[in-house]
Amino acid sequence: MTVEGPAPGGGPLVPLGAMGMTRRRLWIAGVAAALAATAGLFGGAFAGEPAARPADAAPAGDAAERLLQGFAAGDTAAEIARLEQRVEAAPEDAEGLMLLGLAYQQRARETGDPSFYPRSEEALRRSLALVVDNDLAVTGLAALAASRHRFGDALALAERARELNSFSAAALGVLGDALVELGRYDEAFAAFDRMAGLKPSLTSYARVSYARELLGRSRAAVAAMELAVRAGSANAENAAWTLVQLGNLHFDMGRLRPAERAYREALARLPGYVHARAGVARVEAARGRHDRAATLYRRVVDALPLPQYAIALADVLQVSGREDEAKEAYDLVGVIQQLFRANGVRTETETALFDLDHERNVADALARAREAVRLWPSIYTQDVYAWALYKNGRCGEARRASRLALRLSTKDALKIFHRGMIELCLGHRAAGRRFIARALEINPYFSVLYVPVAREALR
Repeated sequence: MTVEGPAPGGGPLVPLGAMGMTRRRLWIAGVAAALAATAGLFGGAFAGEPAARPADAAPAGDAAERLLQGFAAGDTAAEIARLEQRVEAAPEDAEGLMLLGLAYQQRARETGDPSFYPRSEEALRRSLALVVDNDLAVTGLAALAASRHRFGDALALAERARELNSFSAAALGVLGDALVELGRYDEAFAAFDRMAGLKPSLTSYARVSYARELLGRSRAAVAAMELAVRAGSANAENAAWTLVQLGNLHFDMGRLRPAERAYREALARLPGYVHARAGVARVEAARGRHDRAATLYRRVVDALPLPQYAIALADVLQVSGREDEAKEAYDLVGVIQQLFRANGVRTETETALFDLDHERNVADALARAREAVRLWPSIYTQDVYAWALYKNGRCGEARRASRLALRLSTKDALKIFHRGMIELCLGHRAAGRRFIARALEINPYFSVLYVPVAREALR
């Protein structure tokens, strides 16, 4: 998983960058808490004084950094129209092209429409053709590559941006995100560590939280995300995004009440915020209120047609016996995924998992999962590969892949459930039951599809 930026309408993910602005007030009032919460991540963050920074960026730089962080500077559609007019009048306006390219990415986050990606790439490359050493434009291309799940490209571009500007926290964030997806965790965590030392902010706190989550330190992850919430409290969109991430952490720990409280607080801060509405839908589904969850998910998908929300809608319809409606929603998932692929997004991992979970094309899903793990050997792709091997009856190989998926001790109930089913497939009844029981202990609501399967396996 990558930490995604917000859309008023899942960052992020798509896949990427936890976003926010440094609050000097937070730094002055809360530095001791920040040090205590973050210094223990890997031993490096805040070990010394934050690095000195260049003079404050010009207004265009401020706007670019905000867009790189995933937050709207206002009405993004109107801003795009203004910037398009600006560069049409002055085709060699490198700054305007850079801002336009970043605004297209923001609009993709807001609408779920990946057709903005090619437009973003064209504008950013035109900007760089005019000013080759613009680190913000290079960072924009890195973020775009990550959003398209082209993590090798994202890494190379982020490294280039760092060469151009060693003080760029945004470039460090994308660098760390790409390294996570490539399974290079020590390097990724070191990048997040440097980022937090360079610029303690919503962005860095959110990434610290994600790193702790990957390492199985769930409560420490919550503490870091609470810092991110405080860092974003002065802005409704920032606050809403961080509150949704906090709610997700609570949900993944099986804590429905704190999760719902965070989602509803996000909606209070930013009414109609689609990611928060999806969180409430998730809680309703966990409580068995499938019709209510389906209603909420329909509103979410109408506002932001992302695959994960269409799948969630289809699954709650399926478990509530509304099979015809579920089929329509599942078909919508395929259409959305085709749109993403047509606009340069690699979808091997996501489409493989979807097909495996819904007993579709399991042999081809295995081929896609194998390709994904070759390109991006993260714990996520290793888990999908393990599940694909299991679904194809190759349980010995699945067990080896599952061990790699669990190598960080991440407390991910779904991954642990997968391992339990693999052990049962191998005839290891005690081990299988132990893993499945552990999954339910971590989060008894981890999947509307698989929680009933898990409970049946323990009978």
